[in-house]
Amino acid sequence: MQESTRVAALADIPPGAMRYAEVDGLPIALANVGGTIYAFSDACRHEGGPLSAGALIGDTVTCPWHGWTYSVRTGKAIVPPVGIRIATYRAYVENGDVFVEIDWPDA
Repeated sequence: MQESTRVAALADIPPGAMRYAEVDGLPIALANVGGTIYAFSDACRHEGGPLSAGALIGDTVTCPWHGWTYSVRTGKAIVPPVGIRIATYRAYVENGDVFVEIDWPDA
């Protein structure tokens, strides 16, 4: 089941910034890259570090705990171990609000 949820106001995520959000308990990081909002898992695949508290350089997020890096566009790890990825979600802006779409498994 696909569900859209308002997670933030666009004004709260200026270009180059990241914010933390939750959708039904699911931790999500939001990043504004050149005016486009990306949504992805807030938990690093290494030890669960909060990616929204990391560094955003271009379209790459770096975990603040141990430096693992991911593309916010695709979720793919940038440095070894290549092949690891974080979940990404569709984000869109409507009337100044940021929404994220989550595909929940049917119960």
